[in-house]
Amino acid sequence: MTYSDTFFIILTFDLLLIALLKAFYQKFTKQLFLSVFAQRYANQYLKEENVFTERATFLLTTIMLINISLFLAKTIFGINLSLPDFLNVIIFTAIYFLSKSIIIRLLGHIFLLKPLAKLGVYFSFLFDRVIGIILFPIIVFLFFSPISASPILITFSVVIIVLFLGIKIFWLWKIGIGGFGLSRYYLFLYLCTLEILPLLVFTKAVFY
Repeated sequence: MTYSDTFFIILTFDLLLIALLKAFYQKFTKQLFLSVFAQRYANQYLKEENVFTERATFLLTTIMLINISLFLAKTIFGINLSLPDFLNVIIFTAIYFLSKSIIIRLLGHIFLLKPLAKLGVYFSFLFDRVIGIILFPIIVFLFFSPISASPILITFSVVIIVLFLGIKIFWLWKIGIGGFGLSRYYLFLYLCTLEILPLLVFTKAVFY
């Protein structure tokens, strides 16, 4: 199987998952996107948690993992990207997100702040899931565009990611400090370690 065939199949499967979201979970997906701009939609989504929201969340998380991994793999390896390279990237990406979720929940359990931990996981992954959806058309162009526009697309993508990271930090800071009175020092340490540092490492790997 050729390079094009392999990643065409992966992107086709990716598109199928997005179509399932559109067809069966449009309401919950819309709430998720609106949560980026208004906390009331996040509260509504969390209150309505049931089997349908869990399915929508699972689909969104799967799409996030595939798209972010495809984007990372393509920007790091370029035309030399192979299926094993992609599999290694998606494994490390999955470990990162799983570790972040475990750390947030563990801290919530230790400091008796489970409601905050739940909100923290939601808002932290909210922006990652939305970015995963937004990256899809960019990834298609990166892999199959006849025009060599990779540097422009990558730069544009990094700008979008940094913008969403800024909004994410704003919400996490607002909820942590304003809603739960967390220490600014520990919240800043968390943001630098689990949110900002991975982006800096990626940027260094791609541009330097």
